[in-house]
Amino acid sequence: MSLEGTHRVGGVRPIDVPKSRVVAPGKQKGLGLQTAAMASVMSARGTSIAIATKIPTVWSMAEQAAQSLSRLDPVPWSIRLVQDFLRTEVSPTFQPVSTLEKGVGVHHAGLSDDARTLMEWLAETGALKILCATTTIAQGINFPVSSVFLQSHKYPYGQEMFPREFWNLAGRAGRIQHDSVGVIGLAGGSDPDSLVKFVSRSTGALVSRLVSQLNELDAQGQLAKLSGVLWQDQWEDFRCYVAHLWAEKKNLDAVLSDSEQLLRQTFGFTSLWSDPSQREKADALLNATLAYAHKLADMPKGIAELVGSTGFSPEGVTKAMTQLSTLESQLKPSDWAPESLFGEGGRIADLYGVMLNVPQLKRHLDDVSGEGHGNRRISEITRDWVNGKAIDLIAREYFSRETDDEGGTGAITDACRAIYRTISLSGTWSIAALSRVSGLDFESLSEVQHRRINALPAMIYHGVRTEDAVLMRMNAAPRSIAENLGELYRKTVREDDGRYSVVQAREFLKNLGDNEWHRVRPADSALTGDGYKRLWRVLAGEAVS
Repeated sequence: MSLEGTHRVGGVRPIDVPKSRVVAPGKQKGLGLQTAAMASVMSARGTSIAIATKIPTVWSMAEQAAQSLSRLDPVPWSIRLVQDFLRTEVSPTFQPVSTLEKGVGVHHAGLSDDARTLMEWLAETGALKILCATTTIAQGINFPVSSVFLQSHKYPYGQEMFPREFWNLAGRAGRIQHDSVGVIGLAGGSDPDSLVKFVSRSTGALVSRLVSQLNELDAQGQLAKLSGVLWQDQWEDFRCYVAHLWAEKKNLDAVLSDSEQLLRQTFGFTSLWSDPSQREKADALLNATLAYAHKLADMPKGIAELVGSTGFSPEGVTKAMTQLSTLESQLKPSDWAPESLFGEGGRIADLYGVMLNVPQLKRHLDDVSGEGHGNRRISEITRDWVNGKAIDLIAREYFSRETDDEGGTGAITDACRAIYRTISLSGTWSIAALSRVSGLDFESLSEVQHRRINALPAMIYHGVRTEDAVLMRMNAAPRSIAENLGELYRKTVREDDGRYSVVQAREFLKNLGDNEWHRVRPADSALTGDGYKRLWRVLAGEAVS
């Protein structure tokens, strides 16, 4: 269906903001407000998604869109459930608590996995009028909506959105047996012609990062020096790949003879080798691989195996081992016990000190550690998180700022990003890796010690301090009730009955009665026992009534 010319949508002022804020040339915030305005108008047809490039713009869009809409009457039970979850798990003043009253939700990296899952559930069930999001929604959206509007077809750092990601979003607009037409919109900005060109590219070439790096070297005339360049940070992932090949073969001659065939398993090498004009780059990559394999053969025994079990590069393994060996007092098995590691005077700060000296980890953790704070700040946040401190308290203590709004949404967002994107991912990986390179003799540890050390990463990931609470979180129990549920589980199920079985724990949760859910709910929670039960069923993928 071809449409020509200009078409007016909705009223003259779909959101109540001055025109100067909406049409300011080159202002991304203005484009965000245009996106919010379109989503507000088109939400009358069904759920509309408004996508921005940055989290602050998402908050602004949600606030402005909510102001343009009437309060839901009545507010669906599902929205009230999510509001109570956010009041309990984040803060009573968290912005989405109020915008959900108007049917406006948010979805971005400043929210926990549980919160994003619940926002997707609300959109999928049609409870939301508008979902304001960043492009992270592309990974979570698996349901149809009425319309999708984008502030920009580019990422915050200027690169165009991958065609596959754009079409994954666009393909969700239009509900079968509900809407005859799905609407996709992009804010025009100052260069609408670029949008026409972007949309016309319905498919895009799959670009290998490996090929991109080789192309850059070729343009700089450095292709012949690849073996020397291979030590730079941007080639770390490739060095890890070669190290994994070495760990698999455990023999230099086997790696050397099989390198070409092994490289053919990568998309990048295959695409270069099959193109005669690119063959020089493929040869350079093969020669650099062979040279690096020789260097791996000269490294101390066991390094390649640790590369496989930790995900570090060989240089990262060596650096971590060196840093651990220079600690003022060496780590003992008892130092890895959860109550010791995360308690007052625990060694978590020492471990973060090691991490911040390993380049592969440092670049992920720097934002949270903060300039001038060293390992102290990030270790204290981790300790508070594992010991159950609420998100809003962590936000106030470590992330508050003078420019923040009254509800502290900015500080809460920063705290959530630090915890859910950095500590829960990089911190989890780092602790697991360091336990492997620490020199601990796992064979000599008791089964209990072994299990508790293996549970440490999960405690950091889920924000709980006991193994039973980890089991509850692995089975989708909200963090605020996980410790209490874990204690009840520990008293109810004998260890010889499979206490540490994830399946057993799920059955325990499925069979909990209303009275038991009520009995273990925290006294200060906005959620009732029945609310927790319904919430768990949503997060666990069970049928909800």
